[in-house]
Amino acid sequence: MQNIDESMLKVAVGTSIKQNARDAGKEVAEITLKRLEGKPNFFLLFCTLDYEDTGGFENLLGGVWSVLPEGTLLAGGTVTSFLNSDGCYAKGVTSLAISYPNMNIISGYGKNTKRNPKKAGKQAAKMLKNNFSNEFDTKILLSFISGTKNPEIPGVKDTSFTSSKIMARISLLLMAFFQKVLLKGVGREQEVLEVITKELPDFNLIHGSITCGAPYLRNFQFYNKKIFKDAAVVLGIECDIPLHLDFSTGAKKTDNKLIITKTTRNRNMVKQFNNKPAFPEFLRSMGWTKESIGDFKWTDRGVRYPIAYEKNGKILLRTPLLIFGDYMGSVCKIEQNDVFIANMTSQDILDSTDEVLAPNEPLFGFFSSCLSQRDLLGIKVFQVQEKLKHYFKDKPFLLLYLGGEAVYKPRGDIYYHNESICSAIFYKHK
Repeated sequence: MQNIDESMLKVAVGTSIKQNARDAGKEVAEITLKRLEGKPNFFLLFCTLDYEDTGGFENLLGGVWSVLPEGTLLAGGTVTSFLNSDGCYAKGVTSLAISYPNMNIISGYGKNTKRNPKKAGKQAAKMLKNNFSNEFDTKILLSFISGTKNPEIPGVKDTSFTSSKIMARISLLLMAFFQKVLLKGVGREQEVLEVITKELPDFNLIHGSITCGAPYLRNFQFYNKKIFKDAAVVLGIECDIPLHLDFSTGAKKTDNKLIITKTTRNRNMVKQFNNKPAFPEFLRSMGWTKESIGDFKWTDRGVRYPIAYEKNGKILLRTPLLIFGDYMGSVCKIEQNDVFIANMTSQDILDSTDEVLAPNEPLFGFFSSCLSQRDLLGIKVFQVQEKLKHYFKDKPFLLLYLGGEAVYKPRGDIYYHNESICSAIFYKHK
């Protein structure tokens, strides 16, 4: 591999916090292209849900396309928040664009991911397969898939937590109905990604589940000029720039161990720990009772005590967000039976950011991180941004806070995450 000529590589990240959707779309595109100083190979676009009420996403995209050259490949969607060298943002729109001659860009999408994740994955993979060149060694897919969308049920305040065993059974029966008919419920991103990585095993992958945060009622994906509500949007990059892909959580292993002895077929809902009803047994292991936990928002506590297991020596976390009677569930598969309760602090999460910043001379970076990490970090999120600014110096980066993350390396295992930070860093070859 030859040394990279940095004069040919141009990368830019832009931000707008204008309230009007069209104005924000126009401004973020203008800022990004001005910083880019070239015609983009592709354009990533992400925004918070606020623009749904200040002009709508059609106007947001309209503003972008009033500036963006026709034919540019665009991918993205809604996120809870983001940070880049400009700052940390709970509201706004951001974009990342690249101009580089030694780069081939491909894109695809699959619709109705909750109804039929395998079909959606194959649809996206087929579009990608038809257009990649195999000209360059570095290959990576950037994946953005509709995440969990809680259904709204009359008379039910929180569809993710019910103490009634009768409602729990009903909820389990309704889950498949919500997914297949209403395209609501637990996201099936992991199933989509398993298909895509099987169909395109030579590509690295970094994923972020498109979400809008609590109460998780809706999310939107962008593909060129299209707006989807339940789709997988995938952008592929082939180039000659070296890539480093990694993830970290900051989680620590504890001695509080449990054995999963009964699950639902898709393994996202635990029915029994240690041959006992799951939720009561979890409470017992934590030294809690249903009375002692009192009136609280379960998701706030669940993210602090995730179920965890080890995979190839690395800790993977599963946030127990769903409580159906005596059952406990995650929004993705719990792949192993031997699990433990993980422990981590905001400082642990902050320190773990260093673990994904390995290359000595980064050229640009893209990160997907869990909104739960952001919430646990609190004000320390600004220290994450400072770490990235110090590491990248004058080079651009973009970190998105989303509802699920994943990384995959060719011929290896796919690692689907909760409460992690995943990185894709392109760096200078020596």
